[in-house]
Amino acid sequence: MKYTPLRFQSALAAGGLALMPFVLMQFTFPRRGKLISIDDLAGRYDLSSVFLLVVMLVSTVLHFYLIAKLSREFVQWRQSGNDMRDFLADPAMNVGIFSPVVALGMTVNVILGPVAFFFPEFSAQVPALLSYGVYPFAFLFLVLAYISVAVGRTWLFRDGKTVAFNYNWLLDVFAWGMVALAGAGVTMTATDPQVTAIGSVLTLCAISIGLFIYGIKGMHLLLAQMTHGNVPADPLKPSHFIVVPINCLFAISIYKIAAYTKETLGIDITSLAFTSVVILFALSLFWIALCVIAFRDWFVHQFPKPEFYPAQWGLVCVLVGLEVLAIYSHVSYYPSLLFLGFSYLSIAAAAAIYGFVFLKFVGIIKQAQT
Repeated sequence: MKYTPLRFQSALAAGGLALMPFVLMQFTFPRRGKLISIDDLAGRYDLSSVFLLVVMLVSTVLHFYLIAKLSREFVQWRQSGNDMRDFLADPAMNVGIFSPVVALGMTVNVILGPVAFFFPEFSAQVPALLSYGVYPFAFLFLVLAYISVAVGRTWLFRDGKTVAFNYNWLLDVFAWGMVALAGAGVTMTATDPQVTAIGSVLTLCAISIGLFIYGIKGMHLLLAQMTHGNVPADPLKPSHFIVVPINCLFAISIYKIAAYTKETLGIDITSLAFTSVVILFALSLFWIALCVIAFRDWFVHQFPKPEFYPAQWGLVCVLVGLEVLAIYSHVSYYPSLLFLGFSYLSIAAAAAIYGFVFLKFVGIIKQAQT
């Protein structure tokens, strides 16, 4: 199979799966420090806790393994003739270049969450260490800005070529949302006031840029869908679910950054934080219902088949987004056992789907040769 940067979606999904148990425990389990750690679970190793620990540990290890492996493949691809140049010149394909950025942005969140959880001494040092963490975050921000401009030019100036964009076209929005979430994590956790101020500004910029692009591209895709009404090919159908993790990323980024923008910049967005979490959670549920109805035959007849395509990772990411939004809604706005039950079920479902797609990804489950 020809190499594509979309392979990084496997690492992204693994990182998202690792974050699901961490978010649940961070907000619903008793803890002594700013971040929950494995020490906080002393004496509480019941079935549910062990389940969360196993999912988080396996997913965290797998995320870093895939990041290392796929980064090496990316470097080899970059050095192999004109493959990367040709890929970037194709407006129908080059959005895939944002996948490595999204995956690396997820790595930041995995370090701040699951990694810190398993290493309590490191967890205690995270706030101080993030005084230095703002530099790689700023570098990732600049890299994303450069790629966005470079790739965006091919979408605007296509030399007369007609391109039928699909929902994978929102991968750059996904990347801006992931960078915003990483920035919000840096801002929320750091203790240095200067780092907090820089993190707040860069995070607000990432949120603003991402939402601006999201509005333009989202409107274009919706209008194209309503105007032409074409049913996408099977490999593209799961890409519609990218809307949900994007909604989650921006909602949680705004929620996390709200208190710090008011304190450091004098900008009060607390009401926007409520709207972003609750309203986007409701819209995400509505969007999922539409997609499930529209693509029910795909779920029944196509997904169980051994054929793999990158958009299938979106089924994991959609559960990650929903679970995180459910936990934040439960903790901050509408406490309900339904949200907690949904969180446990979504983690189990995401783990099962990831395992199935991963087996197809590595070729253990594969199409029978005829």
